[in-house]
Amino acid sequence: MFGGPLGALVGAMVGHNLDQGQRKTAPDVGLASDNERVRAVFLATAFQVMGHLAKADGRVSEPEIAATRAIMAHLKLNAGQQQAAIECFNEGKQPDFAVDTTLDAFQRVCRSHPALLQQLLELFLNIAYADGDLHSQTHARLLHVAARLGVPRLQFEALHAMFRAQRWAHRQQRGDYGDGAHERSRQGSRPTTAVNSLAQAYSILGLKRDASPEDIKLAYRRLIRQHHPDKRVASGASSTELAHATEKTRELTAAYERIREARGF
Repeated sequence: MFGGPLGALVGAMVGHNLDQGQRKTAPDVGLASDNERVRAVFLATAFQVMGHLAKADGRVSEPEIAATRAIMAHLKLNAGQQQAAIECFNEGKQPDFAVDTTLDAFQRVCRSHPALLQQLLELFLNIAYADGDLHSQTHARLLHVAARLGVPRLQFEALHAMFRAQRWAHRQQRGDYGDGAHERSRQGSRPTTAVNSLAQAYSILGLKRDASPEDIKLAYRRLIRQHHPDKRVASGASSTELAHATEKTRELTAAYERIREARGF
């Protein structure tokens, strides 16, 4: 029997299933119950730790609140689940929030669902960057969370680098160029790997100088997918291979940025 926000999340899911007219036979009920428990623990952990991360710099900002609500929409939470998620987020903001106990509970319940771990870390990264900058205290909390969840530092840094690369590319697609030098100086707002010349940038992406903006974007996305560090993790890559994949991701993004700035798109 669950209580508090976790119980509300389970109740909301069960109610939603009933509203949809789902009828389960006796053997299915146990499986459905297990799945509901896993999903409920995932959601409770996600929103509690998001609150914990958002509060790391001393205050929860409007962009962080907006990002949290966007995640609720992305996860398709119903009204009951949204209210429970808000309660979980508020719990996570409290100074006495037991983050290690929460993460340990997630491990116990969700260890047989490894895909949930990456989803959880991606949600945390979205909150960590909601303000545009990655605050040093937020970064420290992120590293602690990843370590407590049993994620090796190098694996987390690979996911982090991939998140930053995709975030940068998405911002360019939206035409979000920031405010020049100030924007370029912001922590985490762009990759730091050096590309020394425009010719080198084209070479890294395997392009000629007369490539169209569409071809440049397609080449960048294709190469990013090809060198995604997560693929190396899934195939049991060594730490050296993971480090190479992470650096390659940074190099590709730096090259794309160099070309984009030179070509003005």
